[in-house]
Amino acid sequence: MLIDLHAHTSGISKCCKISAEENIRLAKRLGFDGLAITNHYTSQYFDSKTYGDWIENYINEWQFCVKLGKKYGLRIFCGIEVTMNEDDRLHMLIYGADSDFLLNNPCLCDMSLPQLYGVCRKNSCALVQAHPFRNGTAVQDTGYLDGIEINCHPLYKNSFYEEILKIAGDTGLAVTAGCDYHADSYRAYGGTFLPDTLTTDSDLAEYIVSANRFEFQIHDPTDRKIFRIEYSRGQALKS
Repeated sequence: MLIDLHAHTSGISKCCKISAEENIRLAKRLGFDGLAITNHYTSQYFDSKTYGDWIENYINEWQFCVKLGKKYGLRIFCGIEVTMNEDDRLHMLIYGADSDFLLNNPCLCDMSLPQLYGVCRKNSCALVQAHPFRNGTAVQDTGYLDGIEINCHPLYKNSFYEEILKIAGDTGLAVTAGCDYHADSYRAYGGTFLPDTLTTDSDLAEYIVSANRFEFQIHDPTDRKIFRIEYSRGQALKS
């Protein structure tokens, strides 16, 4: 099944121009089998006094998207895109988190990468660096990452898939693919092919951490071509 592992909804992500229902309905019409809803988790959206209410809305948006997925026959996974306060160009995707994870760890943005990775390990979550090389960001210390992302966002002109696959091959990291959809340009048709047997957020996290082979559909913004890539930990293969 083709899953876009990086999608946003306007209910939480203020920079997103599409509602949860519109997003999910569009993904279904275009032929996706599912989405990971990875709304922004950024300290710009809350402070210590408002965090409780904000995180309740964050969790409610997750639950709403899951219901919409059932309505439209789309597999919905729930993730998080954390903006790191140490450098707001650095975004980290967390898969496998639940409401308790968010309620018990209210300072994700303030954490260093080793701290964030430790929290993810403790809670059986997968930690993936979102869109490396965007705005000059480098791949971070791979000892504190489970994976790195090929990102197909149309506005950034380059998915850097070759560079990402080389680094992943050299380090043994997982690779994911997503479109970072905000409805601010055309709807890219990229994502990660996942086994039909993955049904829960925990299943997805375990797959990212432990799978040896990954397959993607890349909608590269450089020339708008759509193509598939297979990747095994240690070697990238184009098809």
